[in-house]
Order: sequence, then C-alpha cells, then structure tokens
Amino acid sequence: MDRLLADPGLVQRRLEQDLSEVAALGRSGVRADPGSERSRLVETLHSEAHNLEFDAPIVAATQSKRRLLELSAGERREGTPVHAYYASATATVHEGALVKDETDSGGARILTFLRQAAETPLATMALATEVTVEADGRAHFEAHGWPTPPAEPVHTFEGTAEELLRQALSDLADDGVPFDRALLLLWGARLQAGDPVGDEQQRIRVAQHVAARSAELDHYLTHAENYALAPSEQWWYAACLYRSALENLFESYLGGVTFSLVSAEDIDDVDEKLREKLPLAQATPSAVPDGVPEGHWWWKAAASDR
Repeated sequence: MDRLLADPGLVQRRLEQDLSEVAALGRSGVRADPGSERSRLVETLHSEAHNLEFDAPIVAATQSKRRLLELSAGERREGTPVHAYYASATATVHEGALVKDETDSGGARILTFLRQAAETPLATMALATEVTVEADGRAHFEAHGWPTPPAEPVHTFEGTAEELLRQALSDLADDGVPFDRALLLLWGARLQAGDPVGDEQQRIRVAQHVAARSAELDHYLTHAENYALAPSEQWWYAACLYRSALENLFESYLGGVTFSLVSAEDIDDVDEKLREKLPLAQATPSAVPDGVPEGHWWWKAAASDR
C-alpha cells in the first residue's frame, strides 16, 4: 500500500507490461465448430493448443497473476509469469485428457482437459484447463490451474515421509526454490506418516530455515487469507491446503517459535473466514486427502454431509 501511495501509476504500468507480454506471444487464435463430433473437436484443440488465447488480454493478465502459484515450481520458471501461465495451459490442452464436455444455454461448448504435472519426483499435481468454443466458432482458454472444484485430491505424494522431509529441507535451504513447495512437501510427509515427521535435529533445521525466510512465510499467510476470502465453492481446496500446510509447520516444526514469526491474530482471522465460508462449499468428500489430522477441522467443514 505504501508503494502505491508513493507511486500512483505503478498498477497501470504493471498492467501495461502484462498486456504487452500477452501481445508478444503472437498467438493467432483458434476456430472450431462447437457442433462437431467430440473426437474431432478434441483433435482440433490438441493440435492447435499453441494458438489458443484467453478471451481478452486483461483476462490472461489477471489469471496469470492470481493463479501462477498453482503451477509447479518448474513451470513457473518458463519466462515471465504470463508466458509461464500460457505455456502450462497449452501443455494441459495438448497433452491432457478430456474429462468434461458441456454445452451451455447459448450454444457454447466448454471442454475441460486434465494433466498430471510433476512438482518433484516425489509429488505430482492435477492441472485443469477449460476451453470454451463459442457458438460463433471462436475457441479460447477460459481458466487454468488446479481443478475448481476438484473431484479428487489435487496433489499426490509418491515418496516416503522421510524422503519428502529431506526434499523439503533441501528446498528450504535454497532461496531459489519457492517457499510454498517446501511447505507442500512437509504437508505430504505428514499425510504419509500420519504423525509429525523428523527427529529433533531435522525439526530445528526446518525452524531455522523458515525463520531465515520469514518474509516468504508472511506472503504465504497472505495467500492463505486470500483463499479463505475467495468464493468457497471454487477455492475451498486451496484454502484448506494452505491452512493445513501452515498448521503442520506450526505444530510439527516451529512450536513456541511460531508467534515470533506470525501474528496469532492473523491466524485467527483466517480461521474466522474459513468458519464462515467453508460450510457453503459443498465440497466433494473424495477430494479430501487421506490422512488429514483430526485437528485440521477446515476439511470437514468444507466436505461435511448436509
């Protein structure tokens, strides 16, 4: 906020930069017949994925800012955020499997493609791209990122709890690796083991690395709050994931150090928003990961039977 007050033109300049990056992609657009047979339509979108655009440059810029963190750490490095986001959406349509095909009341066809993307050899995530084929034949990206809402867990962990912890420690020690990936792997280790993972020395190392990256912890908490504020039926999984990753960090590794790094009031604010929003989510219980600790009540709040 202080930066915006000091430089009122900052937002406009950033927007113009994002729009210029969208234009620099030079995509020609795609046309397809919304009434064509499914296999032909899918073949067209698979082969022309590299030319797909969002319906408007401002939509592309906005979505790439809001949803970039849903991409794997490797995919985020594909040039600028706009370029990385487009590349990930393109790969999902080109390589992914069709999981939904609907026609809306206006005659537009909406197809959803799903792809499993590797976060590390120990963890993968589901990425979904919606493509709309308008009644007039214009085809464009509608949305890209984690499935919203998901029908099954977005993240899958392949390694043992100990392997996930070792990778998380390596990530935390490397400022070049996004902080959120380390917290995701720590969460995966907890799910795999069912209990907090690591000996005393490993827990101390986690705490030391997190303290050294406290500014990134603040950013992570801000994202958790933003997800808690977002429409719960669409973003409930992200809200629960971020809150659980934080709780696992606090209770398993930081302990009494927690409130020297984060504000108890900020955590309470997130929980208050989750209590308000999540009961409206009507989440699919099958999307809740196996092994969620009993105290992580937000998952049940989202997916409880009503």
